[in-house]
Amino acid sequence: MSSALQNRPDVEVFSEIGVIEHHLRLAVSRHLPDGMTYAHFEVLSHLVRYGDGQTPAELALALLMSKAAMTNVLQKMAAQKRICVLADVDDRRKKRVRVTRDGLEAYGEVLKTIKWKTDALRGAFTEQEFRDVLPFLRAFRSFLQEISAARGAPEAAFHP
Repeated sequence: MSSALQNRPDVEVFSEIGVIEHHLRLAVSRHLPDGMTYAHFEVLSHLVRYGDGQTPAELALALLMSKAAMTNVLQKMAAQKRICVLADVDDRRKKRVRVTRDGLEAYGEVLKTIKWKTDALRGAFTEQEFRDVLPFLRAFRSFLQEISAARGAPEAAFHP
């Protein structure tokens, strides 16, 4: 690889984000109960943080999964009794996903087993350091969402 490419901060940011994501998945995955995948943990985490009752399509969009992949994940989680998928009260064609007591307990157990890791993370960085990095990360994510959704290559559409 050329040294010019190695010294580009935009390339280094992508590399760092990829490595961070890999280590995050690894840190959590090592503590998942039998039968639970990282995707299952992500669904539980999302439902706990943002409230259950979302549709499978809403979950797929939020977790950047295809609808088919989300359906597969939800079917496996329902078979494990960690969630239940119910008909929407207002629109019987839609389904709503709810976390079960077993799902909450499994999620809570994972959080307990990784608590020492999250405590170490919070001890290594201040709350202000986390707050300081958020505006850049949010703007970066938003920009990537916009260009990912765009069709074609408009020359001037995304120039600052």
